Amino acid sequence: MVAMTTKEDMFKTGMQLLAATVTLITSSVDGRRAGMAATAVSSLTVDPPSLLICTNRTSRTYGVIMDSRRFAVNLIPDTLPEIVAAFASKGDSEEQFRAAGTWSTSESGMPILGEAVAAFSCKVDNWANTKTHAVFFGMVEEVWLRPEASPLIYARKSLHRVEPLHAA
Repeated sequence: MVAMTTKEDMFKTGMQLLAATVTLITSSVDGRRAGMAATAVSSLTVDPPSLLICTNRTSRTYGVIMDSRRFAVNLIPDTLPEIVAAFASKGDSEEQFRAAGTWSTSESGMPILGEAVAAFSCKVDNWANTKTHAVFFGMVEEVWLRPEASPLIYARKSLHRVEPLHAA
């Protein structure tokens, strides 16, 4: 084991070991789109279908979600790693959407990545502010699936593909 200097350093290093699917959280209101790369996403309940996301309250995406009370979660495929850098930048929102991928719009107006492994369009059911972030609880209204695609994974400060441990 490696000893770290502060609890914060230990926490960050420990969380970098928690592998997670990379997602794009997107939202739109009044013709204004915003999106961010994130791993802070989790299923919540099956009945009714719901999930939760966490966003920094200083992000553009947080503001658009608060204004629209809607968001989409797009699971990034391992064939599109370049989209992560585009959505991790603080550049122009529309430039992010033009940088990679093909985009459509859900019935409720949320940006949906055409290449997504899965995408979930949600209506905000509730939210909670905690420290620098907000946790949004979303009721899933629409789902898109591409089960033949593989998700992009983030762990140890880098992107990875899912590989089986043993041949089937």
